[in-house]
Amino acid sequence: MPLLRLTSIVSVKLKYARPKKGSSLLFFYRRVPDDIKPLLPAGSKYAAKTHYVVSLQTSDPKVAAPRIEKLLKQTTEEWEYLRNPTRAGVRRQAQQLLQRVGFDPMYPEETEEGALWAFEDYLEDQLPQSVREDRTIQHGHQLDRHLSPVHREALQVLQGRRGFTLTDCLDQYVAARPSTDKDARLVFGYLREFLGKDRDIRKVKRQDVNGFVEWLLAGKHSEDGKSISTTTVHRYLNTLRAAFSRAIRENELGLDNVFAAVEIRGKGKDAQQRHPFTVDQLKALHAAVGTWVAVRGWDQLRCIVTVLAETGCRLAEVVGLATADIHLHAATPYIDLKDHPWRSIKATGSSTVSTRKVPLTPRAIAALQAAHKLAQGSAFAFPQYTSEDACKSNSASAALNKWVKAQEGLQGAGLTCHGLRHTMKDLLRAAGCPSDIQDRILGHATPGVGATYGRGHPLEMLADWLAKATAPLATEGTARV
Repeated sequence: MPLLRLTSIVSVKLKYARPKKGSSLLFFYRRVPDDIKPLLPAGSKYAAKTHYVVSLQTSDPKVAAPRIEKLLKQTTEEWEYLRNPTRAGVRRQAQQLLQRVGFDPMYPEETEEGALWAFEDYLEDQLPQSVREDRTIQHGHQLDRHLSPVHREALQVLQGRRGFTLTDCLDQYVAARPSTDKDARLVFGYLREFLGKDRDIRKVKRQDVNGFVEWLLAGKHSEDGKSISTTTVHRYLNTLRAAFSRAIRENELGLDNVFAAVEIRGKGKDAQQRHPFTVDQLKALHAAVGTWVAVRGWDQLRCIVTVLAETGCRLAEVVGLATADIHLHAATPYIDLKDHPWRSIKATGSSTVSTRKVPLTPRAIAALQAAHKLAQGSAFAFPQYTSEDACKSNSASAALNKWVKAQEGLQGAGLTCHGLRHTMKDLLRAAGCPSDIQDRILGHATPGVGATYGRGHPLEMLADWLAKATAPLATEGTARV
């Protein structure tokens, strides 16, 4: 550890820092641990090095210190990951080890015999001395428990004992699409439960898929035996189809996707119709919000339901708003709906658009002003339900639906928050709003190529039509902040 001179009388020793000959700059200098060298992928910045050296771009120890701390944290985390990787990481590192000797699991016969022997010798060197000397241990599966996860994986692949399991498929899919983590793990959990084990995906047959569908429809996945709708089954199958498709493509498995074009008995016939609110029911909803606010003050749920009723937005679009998405002081106040890491706007498709700006009515403005105060400086408009990790719109939906169904004038009507979106469609129609403007407000894609030309409708025009659509409700007043 070199002595770095700060002044003529003060010097310091700065760990992991060294000056370089012929330069006044300091360099981060850390030894690469021997145990991770065999685990390093080809092309790694640590590969074939005894020390990892990075310029700190300064000669001032006080400036260098925080940069050293950052690099120290980074290298420690990366090396620890190599030592204790995730399941997907284990598989990836094992494949990298095998690739170094030219072994391709898809074409094992093309690997040179000498290279295989050399690699087997290398794996043997990873075993404890007592195991190497034990002549009773002869088979690959007997060696597995004595090897590290990465070396065990490599041995299993080398000996043709390692397939591509449902868990591998899930991990690879979630790694590529982190937003699907919760839903994908739920569906794969059901599939593993049905199959009875973590099966190689190459051994999942079409009859298994058909049996899985019937198992779900019969409610056998649930402790209380409650069946699920055909729409939910369809959504589960879409997740599995996408995950299998990715696994087959990225790993060159050469399989047909057994989850493609699966038939679901009675699909759509059990779908429950979404009931829109009548004008009187919508007035009752606003009156219930007004009563709540007068007695208890605003809370996040009452803010959310008011914005839903006044904009026709999807629940997740409102719940997942960032504070920066809300523009209350613009000439025409609006919310800017766009993708975020914690919540993506419904993907572009045959009937949806991804991003849009929706103007705000006086009621919606009052609710969002109250939400701003409740958020207390948070980056999220509704921090009770949204964080950097997730948007808990389902939790908000469950709480709101329970509350809505208990309000005077709404009881027994089977109304839900999603019905507010259908209600706004009815209000816009009744106001004579042109279809393309309805689509722009609600986030539906207008048919025809021409609809994609230009900048779209002016925000003021959208605001005028929203004002006309909600005019029948104006007599009920607006809850105050």
